[in-house]
Amino acid sequence: MSTVSTVSTMSTVRRTVAAFSCSRGCALSCLLVCALAACGAEPPALAISTPDRARFDQEVYPVLLRDCGFNDCHGSSERFFQVFGPGRARLPTVMDDPLAPAGADEIAYSYERARSMIDAHAPERSLLLRKPLATAAGGSGHEGSDRLGRNVYQTKLDPGYVTLASWVLSQPAPTVPPAP
Repeated sequence: MSTVSTVSTMSTVRRTVAAFSCSRGCALSCLLVCALAACGAEPPALAISTPDRARFDQEVYPVLLRDCGFNDCHGSSERFFQVFGPGRARLPTVMDDPLAPAGADEIAYSYERARSMIDAHAPERSLLLRKPLATAAGGSGHEGSDRLGRNVYQTKLDPGYVTLASWVLSQPAPTVPPAP
């Protein structure tokens, strides 16, 4: 950008800020936004994780439904992260039969909500992994608890947690030794 163009742009910025007669903080914010626009800086692209949908349907959805989908927990419309399905809260399209198999729309909705809880830049720091894990095991604190007052997963070795983590981190499904 030439010096003339830069001076012209800065004059325009000053006139714009003066026209708004903003407070000092607002003026600085306006100046910064205009300066970034003049430099051609673009905001960083929002990275959205796209984990394996088929694996979600087969392995992860049943775990989320079992461990998180209770009406008082993530089956509630008051929560951002929601899981709907048989024997739990249902989407309005299947409200008439609470035990009907999970509808494609319920699984898709649960997938989208789960995927929104994954940090695409640092999957190991995803809320989907940190929230249900006890703080002693590295979790971030979960306000909900089971009837015994515990977090959903006490350790990173809990089978449900292992299933979630392997999906979020795009690792192979864990092999579980047969019960004795």
